[in-house]
Amino acid sequence: MLSFTTDPYHLGDTTATRMTLEILIEHGLGFCTLSKGGTRALRDLDLFRHDRDAFACTLTSLDDSFSSRWEQRAALPGDRIAALRNFHNVGIFTWVSLEPTLDIEASLAVVAATHSFVDLYKVGRANYLKEITRTTDWRDYTLRMIELLNRVNAKHYIKRDLQPFLPPDYPNPLRVRQHH
Repeated sequence: MLSFTTDPYHLGDTTATRMTLEILIEHGLGFCTLSKGGTRALRDLDLFRHDRDAFACTLTSLDDSFSSRWEQRAALPGDRIAALRNFHNVGIFTWVSLEPTLDIEASLAVVAATHSFVDLYKVGRANYLKEITRTTDWRDYTLRMIELLNRVNAKHYIKRDLQPFLPPDYPNPLRVRQHH
């Protein structure tokens, strides 16, 4: 997994990302990249294999100004969506990290707009932003989100911080295959 702690497709030189992917391929390993870099990831599209690799984006909103305010230096939402579409269109497994949830309606809108080309959603909350965490009805959000995900027949995983709000016996697999 490249990467939860940095971005493999940041604004600088990402030659090391390509070299890392090539080394993983050389050793027969599958990989997934998680990025806010949008279409910058397309430079490595030729390395992704439909039977073992995945491409993922974090999406907090579809609104450019909202995204720019919260995610400085990240590609705008439309650019990230374009990357997801491109990867999906060539048969690469795609997923979206809906975390942090900065605005409930914005997260729901992301699913509504992208479910036709996103293979999996990982849904979490905003754990490190106390002003949001204290004022958000996380139970309502979780129930609304799973209703939408089920209605559009989208594979999903509800992260640990929202699991207490799941209905009893709700299927929430720990692992979802992240390739086709």
